[in-house]
Amino acid sequence: MTKRNSSIVLSNKERAPELGHRMDPHQQFRSKFTQQPGRLLCNHCGAIGFHKRWYVDVAESENLKRTGTAQAVLCPGCTRIDEGIHEGEVILESLLLASDKDALMGLIKHTEGKCWHDNPFARIASIAEEGGRMEIRTTTRWLATRIGKELHKAFKGELEIKPIPREKFVRVYWSQQSPAIGKKESMTGRKGVT
Repeated sequence: MTKRNSSIVLSNKERAPELGHRMDPHQQFRSKFTQQPGRLLCNHCGAIGFHKRWYVDVAESENLKRTGTAQAVLCPGCTRIDEGIHEGEVILESLLLASDKDALMGLIKHTEGKCWHDNPFARIASIAEEGGRMEIRTTTRWLATRIGKELHKAFKGELEIKPIPREKFVRVYWSQQSPAIGKKESMTGRKGVT
């Protein structure tokens, strides 16, 4: 803490609690997982932790469950979901939410699955839908950005990615006004060709 002209100036670290921020929200479970020896198995999603690294291997996960040789814990991705720590938000506004919701949700879940195999921390925490608007909260900024880019690639529309300055958070906006521009056009390059 420093004093300037008889007023107290606090550093960002000292001001964090009064602003409602934690400087490193992940520190509390980083130490929890790095201290434990042996193999760790997430009892919720099946991710495996070994030597401070988390990875996904379905066959090994089933083997560890069957033999009981791993310690059952919650992985950092599941812990982030339980504690409400979100680093990304995807906001979708489109007529596709009413007309072709299955294709839209299929693409979102497929993108999450690919990202989850690369990084078990990358998960969708919640999905809220209201009318022609859907809000998706993610545990990592990278997953939110990737979902937005995949939607833009498949269904066109407008994409805006806004990282929040000085925060570990990104807000991704995707909107599409015309349902005629969609997957068929993006796959063939021409409208109306099936």
